[in-house]
Amino acid sequence: MYKKQIKKSNIFIHIPKTGGTTINCAMNNSEWQTTPDFNYRHIDYKTKRSNSADIFNPLKYELYEQHNIFMLLRHPIDRLLSEYSFIKTRQEFMNLIKPTPKDFDSYIKSKQTQNYMIGFLVGKRMYDTSFVDRDDLELVKNAIRNINIKVGIFEQYAASLSYFSEYSNLKWPKKIDIKRITLNRPTVADISEETKLLILKNNALDLDLYQYALDIFNSKTKNVSNKKVQFKGNKYDYVLKFTQRFNILETTLTSLDFLKTNALFFDNLNNHLHHVIRVKDGKNYVALWNKAFINALKNSCSNTSLCNDIITNAIHGDPLTQNIQIGNCINRNFKATTKNIKLFQNKLIFDPTVIKPKTKNFKWF
Repeated sequence: MYKKQIKKSNIFIHIPKTGGTTINCAMNNSEWQTTPDFNYRHIDYKTKRSNSADIFNPLKYELYEQHNIFMLLRHPIDRLLSEYSFIKTRQEFMNLIKPTPKDFDSYIKSKQTQNYMIGFLVGKRMYDTSFVDRDDLELVKNAIRNINIKVGIFEQYAASLSYFSEYSNLKWPKKIDIKRITLNRPTVADISEETKLLILKNNALDLDLYQYALDIFNSKTKNVSNKKVQFKGNKYDYVLKFTQRFNILETTLTSLDFLKTNALFFDNLNNHLHHVIRVKDGKNYVALWNKAFINALKNSCSNTSLCNDIITNAIHGDPLTQNIQIGNCINRNFKATTKNIKLFQNKLIFDPTVIKPKTKNFKWF
């Protein structure tokens, strides 16, 4: 068994949406990320504030000089896309932003979302109203120089792991499970040049830090040989973990209003898949979920524009893609008007006989 590696000499700083869950789990040989502590710097869920600020305090340098400290940075455009896609329907986070963004465009324009890589490192709360400035940037740069923080680059993930191993006592397993994959998000190529330029302008300090770290990384890794690491996992591997807490449609919906109109149906469906027939395969989970939902919609709301749109356009053979199509149909056809709420309120009825898990065929001799 791969032994737990969090030791006194290693401190991992996990900036959100930089691939840190995978590293944290690989270091701990754990199924999921561990609780933030001295050796694992991340967000405290209750306060929504990071626990990394003291590392970047010049008065604390002496405390950290004997530790191997490492972290990953991600290009601001890609990180913000991933962050918004992951968090857009989670009201406990989105309601921290005033006014609450209605879409990605309003999200990136809010000052509370800007330069969060630096904000996290210096201990600010998520969507803090105390904004990052150039002094904060210099604090981070100074700490990287003075206590020799190893900064990897998300876009060069495997090379970053080799870099961390080269300059510390870290040893990675030959196979690493990818622990968290955003199930539905646009790519950088999907957004306009105007939007990209706005992100770069609004996150100029984060971009400065990223370029600074990238230059150091490229210089330090010229002679570092990449270790052979096999990454295992795809989006379906994350489905079961995601749906333990969230509805699979939340990856696509722009509003949760439709889910609220039939909360009992969705709760019964998810409970049946997870706890009654105990589906263990993410692809099978989504396929059965889609089948049960479409069947319930046909039985109860067959004459609606939503049902017709789904029957016509949510037909992709890949279950997750089909689920995204279902979500897009709901976005097009359902608005939380009095008429629509009355039309769909508690109309969906879960029928467990519609879905059956895949079973293996046994040969009898």
